[in-house]
Amino acid sequence: MIKAPKKNAPKRKRKPKKSKTAKLYTIGAAIVALAIASIIAAAMHIMQTPPPVIQINATFNQTPPPAVMPNITVAHNVTAPPQVVVPPQIIQPPATAKPKLTIIIDDVAFPKQIEKILSIPIALSPSFLPPKEGTAYPEEMISGREFYMVHLPLEAVNFKRAEKITLLTSDSYETILEKLKKIKEQFPHALYYNNHTGSKFTANLAAMRRLIDAMDELDLIFVDSRTTADTKAPQIFAEQGRKLLQRDVFLDNTIEEGAIKVQLSIAVEKAKEKGFAIAIGHPHDKTLDTIAKSLDILEGVEVVYLKDL
Repeated sequence: MIKAPKKNAPKRKRKPKKSKTAKLYTIGAAIVALAIASIIAAAMHIMQTPPPVIQINATFNQTPPPAVMPNITVAHNVTAPPQVVVPPQIIQPPATAKPKLTIIIDDVAFPKQIEKILSIPIALSPSFLPPKEGTAYPEEMISGREFYMVHLPLEAVNFKRAEKITLLTSDSYETILEKLKKIKEQFPHALYYNNHTGSKFTANLAAMRRLIDAMDELDLIFVDSRTTADTKAPQIFAEQGRKLLQRDVFLDNTIEEGAIKVQLSIAVEKAKEKGFAIAIGHPHDKTLDTIAKSLDILEGVEVVYLKDL
């Protein structure tokens, strides 16, 4: 028996084996994808978490040391911490200065008087009577003086002795202006004029208005010696809203050492009450000698020229 030959069975195809390199690529890609997913998740968590609150401890009136501030990224629509407001520093006022006292010495007309005034070691304010018409004081009396005034003669109710250039209540504005111009030529550096006598003139409202207007035109300053209680100077200055310089005390109505010391003490007390005061004396030897002996009475005040009051 002849056997038929066996047919060759078809060969089964075998699946190709993956290489080791391909497997590593696949694992690596999975790791990268997982890392990216983790980063995205972390970022989303950070965006939803509010920033930390920073506390600032401020100590007033001290300068804090320089600090290194961290870089902080603040998300939009997040309220910043409140700003610390430092209250302003309170400045203490300086200590109160001494009250000021001006002592005017009227009727100065001779070199010996000015020499004695200058020998007293305080700032006395000499007030010169205008010299007679056609004459002048020696140059050394007024030149180089730190401060001096003019003792302006005004009409009195009763004259003991009228000065040649006395201003009268009957004088017109033009006449008063011309008389003042002549006096100003003799005393070019004097700005302050206090009245000599003047009980009639200063009590006349119309005459005083003409005088004050004329002095304003010449840039002069009126100082009221208050030779009468009826003086109209306070009324005029009040109407014009200006401050008036006026006498508080006469030192030597009684020319005696004890009486002058009493008046000096009164002047000091008035200066302490108001902050300043004006006293008027005359170049009598007794007056000037008493002032020189009374520096202890004046210790509580600062004696200044009228311009520094």
